[in-house]
Amino acid sequence: MIAVGPNHRHSEYFMVAEQPNLRSIVIVGGGLSGVLLALRAIENPGNRVVLIERSSALGRGVAYGACDHAHLLNVPVFRMEVGLTPTFEHWLRANRPHELNTEDGELRDSFVTRRSFGDYIEEIVEHNVAAGRLKRLRGEVVEIGREETPYALLKDGRVLKGDQVVLATGNLPPKTPRFIDEGGVLDSPVFIPDPWDVHRDRLPAGDGRVLLIGAGLTMVDVALRLVRNGHTGPITALSRHGLLPSRHAHGGEWRNAFHDRPLPPLQAFRLLRRETREAAAQGVPWQRVIDAVRPSLASIWISWDSADRRRFLRHCRTIWDVRRHRMPTAVATQIEALVKAGALDLRAGRIQKVDRAGDGAIVTLRPRGARDSVQIEVDAIINCTGPRSSFDDMNEPAFVKLKELGLLVADELGLGVRTFGCAVVDRYSIPSDWLFAIGPLTRPEWWEITAVPEISAQSYYLAGGLGLSGQNSLLRNFVDLGAGI
Repeated sequence: MIAVGPNHRHSEYFMVAEQPNLRSIVIVGGGLSGVLLALRAIENPGNRVVLIERSSALGRGVAYGACDHAHLLNVPVFRMEVGLTPTFEHWLRANRPHELNTEDGELRDSFVTRRSFGDYIEEIVEHNVAAGRLKRLRGEVVEIGREETPYALLKDGRVLKGDQVVLATGNLPPKTPRFIDEGGVLDSPVFIPDPWDVHRDRLPAGDGRVLLIGAGLTMVDVALRLVRNGHTGPITALSRHGLLPSRHAHGGEWRNAFHDRPLPPLQAFRLLRRETREAAAQGVPWQRVIDAVRPSLASIWISWDSADRRRFLRHCRTIWDVRRHRMPTAVATQIEALVKAGALDLRAGRIQKVDRAGDGAIVTLRPRGARDSVQIEVDAIINCTGPRSSFDDMNEPAFVKLKELGLLVADELGLGVRTFGCAVVDRYSIPSDWLFAIGPLTRPEWWEITAVPEISAQSYYLAGGLGLSGQNSLLRNFVDLGAGI
């Protein structure tokens, strides 16, 4: 082996493809986004693809890897289809028949475990690795750059060179909430910064008092996991608005009220309210109204300027999230039972400060709409605010040099990195011809790009043109996906 350049004198290097008629693609991240892209790309015999993933499992990421045996998908089986063979439903029939229940309607409407979907994706990708159609490397990427050719440097010294590098790092660990910490609580075992980091932190058991920061789907998962693990103490969930995610509902169909019309945020929400009232009058659940507009979300978001997007994030995001990101019926029933029994106390407000008190902490919070603060004593604080999206102070090793060179720029709204049609945009607003991104990183451009249907559509687009055909092609993929979501 020989050196790549002056910064890698002692490193081995590997060319993904040394033949000039082959395109070499290095994908950094082996979660769902990276794996779907890889599986699309290898359908073209002219592509040579390498997946780099630090964990031993491929295709799982946080959503399908850190879950336990009882965590359910938040959408039914038919919405998890990603165009692979066999289909997810057929795989379930052959491998997990005990999970196929009909309590929520037809088989395609069943809510099965996340672990099963992770097993399904991992089995398909490992089959392609074993057959030699896809190469995987296990390791951590600590540097990405371009000398004579693009490269990715691994922590163990290996360097992988290719024609294009794709960032598919998926959902990042949650950001630590900001509040005054007068007793070093954040640095103590009392605080669990990431509930999905199973190798570092274990969720508390017993009868201790637990505070969950956040009230979204992460909180729902953690609360149910605590109960399953034998926790019997009081659980408090605190968020700014104190709203739980809505539940899924079956039955009925509805039209797409947007049809890709460029409506500003306020007008768009007024239209949705009218549509939901009309749907209710016809006996159609409001959930169908939200589902129907999903194919148009990318075009609506793209049509908004920065002021519109800020307005949406400030005034409408919470309302949208609790209706868009919903709970399966069985999960919603369990959460509602915990609330009714007093085991789960849902509060609206903000933490002002925390103080260490013995083996626990005293949390000072201000309830929403109140002038005076209140204090609660807890034995554990778990950060359930969901995946981090802000990159302004992100120090992930793979991104450090890219940020220093101005090749990767955090967006001004704290949603991810700037891209144009999946091409990473530099500090001069020029899209890269070799560095691309897929999945949650591209949220500033597409907004709804964390769910399986949208990621699937994006992987089709990027595999076909590697981001060089412009954003309209990706936009059409989202729109054409309509019947599948």
